[in-house]
Amino acid sequence: MKLHPIFTDRMVLPANKPLRVFGEGDKAVTVSLNGQTAVAIPCEGKWMAELSPMTYGGPYALTVTDGDSTVTCADVHIGEAYLFAGQSNMQFRLADSSTPPEEWRGEDRLRFFTCDRVTNDEPFCAADGWTTCARETAGQRSALAYYIGQGLAQKKGVAIGAVVSYHGASIIESWLPDGLLKGLGIDIPLEQKHIDHWYEAYVDWNKDGVLYENLMRQTAPFAFSGVVWYQGESDACVAEGAVYAQELTALIDQWRADYKDEQLPFVVVQIADFLPTGEPEGWKLVQAAQMKVGETVPFVKTVVSRDISENDDIHPRTKDKLAARIVDAIYELTE
Repeated sequence: MKLHPIFTDRMVLPANKPLRVFGEGDKAVTVSLNGQTAVAIPCEGKWMAELSPMTYGGPYALTVTDGDSTVTCADVHIGEAYLFAGQSNMQFRLADSSTPPEEWRGEDRLRFFTCDRVTNDEPFCAADGWTTCARETAGQRSALAYYIGQGLAQKKGVAIGAVVSYHGASIIESWLPDGLLKGLGIDIPLEQKHIDHWYEAYVDWNKDGVLYENLMRQTAPFAFSGVVWYQGESDACVAEGAVYAQELTALIDQWRADYKDEQLPFVVVQIADFLPTGEPEGWKLVQAAQMKVGETVPFVKTVVSRDISENDDIHPRTKDKLAARIVDAIYELTE
């Protein structure tokens, strides 16, 4: 019997959501948590047990057994768990932000789980399991995940789980199943796409379906309280901007299906203004598409960043004000 790597000590499971525990093995598995028990029968070497929604609480112990072996995960909390996904502005580290080190804070209620990237260049990985937010390592965390997690933990007074799944310079097509966009009638010639599609340093991950299979699929069908999505700079050209709303809607629909939650809340961060861009029309089209999705797709809210972010750098250093705005958006979607 083998548990999926996301189930470890210190993990945070979302309150008021069906809780799915899954892994691999050939025998029936019994899962127990906070007085509930569920049995899973494996199919083709994989199993998944589902527990009924629970209210906030913890710490608890999650126990999984197949009769021959038993795994116990300690210090488990029922709180809120968010998936932070996107490209480099989501990956952007606290150490590179405008917040000086003397202001970094530890927070035991904030726990991180880091998905493995296609390129092996992160200080954290899935093998670390769930780790608490420590002041000593805060600088290497996603600035937005850190600020948002801190804000939610203090505002709600519950444990907050931050699952970070990002890849710098990533195109939205890579975060979708291979062939899905062509099935929707979207087939833009490569020469009309943003340079990040074919730039040599990015080709390992910027192909249709690569990040979907290697990053997003690492966590499905884990239950989440919501998703924060910050991506679009690598699709900011005229041809792609014209269809980005359709692409983003397809991503939301696909991820909601994969995470088995038709009403999974999404906060979409509108890309900030970037004055040096060589193709401002495409940039504006992506921004407009992100606003459209927030206005037309249920349980989605788009957060504007242009008025609180630097516009002379594609990676604005001021992330705390944007995080506060995202926290407010999460409240609007979930309260």
